[in-house]
Amino acid sequence: MTKHRFVTALVMVAVSASTAWAGQKPIAANTGERVVVTQSGSREELQGRLLDLSPTSLAILVDGRRVDVPIENVLRIDVRNDSLKDGAILGGAILGGLGVVSCAGFAQSASQCVTAITVNTGFGVLLGAGIDALHKGRTPIYIKAGASEKSVGITLRF
Repeated sequence: MTKHRFVTALVMVAVSASTAWAGQKPIAANTGERVVVTQSGSREELQGRLLDLSPTSLAILVDGRRVDVPIENVLRIDVRNDSLKDGAILGGAILGGLGVVSCAGFAQSASQCVTAITVNTGFGVLLGAGIDALHKGRTPIYIKAGASEKSVGITLRF
């Protein structure tokens, strides 16, 4: 019974740690990075390389020409770089956790457990990084707040 509690606790810690890490996103973009800019009026997307981002304007290189956009006309700016680290960590945590659970139920010795967990974690890291490499994600670095956003609020009073 104690063995199952330990395994359950270990799996819960691994899942919560990977979930917390996956929720963190970078905030800033560097000059030269690939960006997607959504304009607020037309919702048209401009794709190019970031040249300059200031509190009042945005300059990007689109098809070899510089495009300046006032920041009040920008609805959203997304960066097209996606690190493989988050996929590798998530894949390693999931398959490593599954290795711990399967080891608790079927393994005969500690050396078999260590080998199985190591192999599962390594395979999970490779699988997670591979899947993440196929997915070109967008990370928002600017989202315009304003009257166009819809939200629901609930107030509780006791």
